[in-house]
Amino acid sequence: MEAVDMTLEIRGLLVDDEAGNTPVIRDSMNLEFEEIGMKVSWTVASDATSARKTIRDEPTFEFAIVDYGLGEGQQNGIAVVEALRARGADTYVLVITGLGNHYPNFREEAIRAGADEAVIRSILNMGRQGGMTFRDLANKVRLHVARKRDFEGLKVTFTDDDLALESTLHQVGSPNPPGADSVAIGKDIVRSLALDCLAPDYRPGATALAVGYLAPGRSGAYVCRVDHQEGRATTSYVLKIGLDRRALEFELAANKKALHLLGAGDLVGFSGQIRSHQESGYHAIAARLATGAHTLADWLDDATQEEAEHVARILFGSQLIKLFAPGQRETRPFDEWLAATPVLRLRVLDTLTLYGDMLATVRAEAGEAPGEPAACDILTTFVNQGVLPGGLRPEGTTTYIDAFGDLHSTNVLVYPAPDNRPVLVDASMYGPHHWATDAARLVVDLVLSVRRAGVASLDWADTTEVSAYIAGLCRTARSRRHVPPADSVDAFIGHVVDNLPTYVNAEKLQMTSEQWHWQWHAALAKELIRQGTRAGLPAPRAAAALSAAVRQLTFAADAFSRIDYAGRTAAVPPPACAAAEPDVTVPRPRAGGSGAEPGTDAQPRRS
Repeated sequence: MEAVDMTLEIRGLLVDDEAGNTPVIRDSMNLEFEEIGMKVSWTVASDATSARKTIRDEPTFEFAIVDYGLGEGQQNGIAVVEALRARGADTYVLVITGLGNHYPNFREEAIRAGADEAVIRSILNMGRQGGMTFRDLANKVRLHVARKRDFEGLKVTFTDDDLALESTLHQVGSPNPPGADSVAIGKDIVRSLALDCLAPDYRPGATALAVGYLAPGRSGAYVCRVDHQEGRATTSYVLKIGLDRRALEFELAANKKALHLLGAGDLVGFSGQIRSHQESGYHAIAARLATGAHTLADWLDDATQEEAEHVARILFGSQLIKLFAPGQRETRPFDEWLAATPVLRLRVLDTLTLYGDMLATVRAEAGEAPGEPAACDILTTFVNQGVLPGGLRPEGTTTYIDAFGDLHSTNVLVYPAPDNRPVLVDASMYGPHHWATDAARLVVDLVLSVRRAGVASLDWADTTEVSAYIAGLCRTARSRRHVPPADSVDAFIGHVVDNLPTYVNAEKLQMTSEQWHWQWHAALAKELIRQGTRAGLPAPRAAAALSAAVRQLTFAADAFSRIDYAGRTAAVPPPACAAAEPDVTVPRPRAGGSGAEPGTDAQPRRS
């Protein structure tokens, strides 16, 4: 079969009165265009008059490079720009000059006349940092051609009947003038950013670009999935869009650090530059995904219990365990860990105002005895003062690691069978976090947003069951009243909880059973409060989360009160959530050893 030449031929106009500049620009651009599968047919002019005649008489050019100063007594390059724009907006126009000191306002004039960009010639030739290079220019031309020709037949489509995507597009396209279609505006913005971010991977012959919703992002950003189809092959990407450019810059830096520790096989690495949509102010970054990967939340719908346990084992036992390396640890005071942000305090206050009465009902159904402190009082005291039930204010230090920081069911993608291998995405919060943060955050997210989702999450009758299920998110409690998993979500959660001491490297952190125990319950309580007060969570789940948070705080206080000054477990009955014989077998530090976990000198103080 004869090979098909996929090179895309385009037309370029070069206007410069210095003959020596022409071969430098033309040869440099030809080299860059060859690298990206394009070939240029050049037209060269040395003055504005001949350039304008060419523009009038010949077919439209895909791009033009125009010198600003075209000789003494001659029209300058602005006349050429205006002639190009009179033909339409189909030409990408770059204005250059070698005499920037003579023409201090040349860029403003060029942009005002309709040029896409204007630069000093030496910056283009030398590729100085922060300026446009020949390669940048070639990619910009390719993107412009792609938009103009829609990638030679490439159709950008958006997933139909996807309410999450439609909501995202509406928000991206807002605010807008009265009567404007915000969804259509959002599509234009997302389409432009998707093409811009994916331009470095573009090759002629692509047939479709499908955009769908993937997950909520951080700092008001939106996360989309983009499938780039070339014939029968599909390449998938994550596209993250936000108004806060600094937040995306921070994420790129955090992602780079996390990638160094986790490796490219375990974390999707964002690469390339931040792309911007000038008219809307949105910015975007992209990362390549494995074809067919699904979020953990979606993947669990069709997974077997064995497959769910397999993915949990890889995620925590092979990937996240790397974050517990000795060089990644530091100690911080309990007060700092338990402190709530001012925003969270306000969210708790607002949520309790809405659901306080229902929370009391749920607590009564869960067995809250008369005379016990009210749930609202326990929660507000904890978030305002960091005090556990019974007036316990932990003193001492705990261990922080460089954790993923934002582990939830849409930040974990799972490759399709037969591999069923998880990969992490969106490491924007990578950095120092308490050792239990990742596990607690993912488990609580699965319980509140994935387990028994749908209609059940809107039913108040389901609230007591959810609250009771959360009470069993402890290895000792599960040993006491083991219930076989009902589905893949239960199997995933159960596997994480049963193996948590191993997955958080409790032995290497040298924590006793009680030290591990009370901090796990406190971490669960913190996550239940944080996620239980977030916007959009159904009211029954919010009440269940806050009710369960009270119970977790009670468990934490009970376990903490059993730690004496030397860090040894006191000879008292086991905590309420535990079996008669505690099942968490974590080696205790040797007496007098210097390697004890930083919290071993902790002691309760009555507030």
